[in-house]
Amino acid sequence: MTDTLLSGELTDSELQELAERAGRELEDASATEILKWATDTFGPRFCVTSSMEDAVVAHLASRVMPGVDVVFLDTGYHFPETIGTRDAVDAVMDVNVITITPRKTVAEQDAEHGEKLHDRDPDLC
Repeated sequence: MTDTLLSGELTDSELQELAERAGRELEDASATEILKWATDTFGPRFCVTSSMEDAVVAHLASRVMPGVDVVFLDTGYHFPETIGTRDAVDAVMDVNVITITPRKTVAEQDAEHGEKLHDRDPDLC
């Protein structure tokens, strides 16, 4: 596929078909080959997400698509080591780390809903 796909160009059923076809075609592919397919298919709209428990996906993605966006969801509950990994990935790799934070801080959420909301109602938090 030489043209890249942009958001909104495919219907839900077309996206489902694309995913099923890719699953068949890439069944025996390496991680790097799968990332290459994704960058060829989605172009500059392609990004990866990372929990920053490690940096494997970010590293591989940076080799296939230098400057790739790496999205990290900072829940406010991460260990300092996880934030350190995020910062190291941002400093050392050819990626663009995008940190997404919730609308409310942990303190605001606790004040409104009580502590440990994630244990009681994961959908609400």
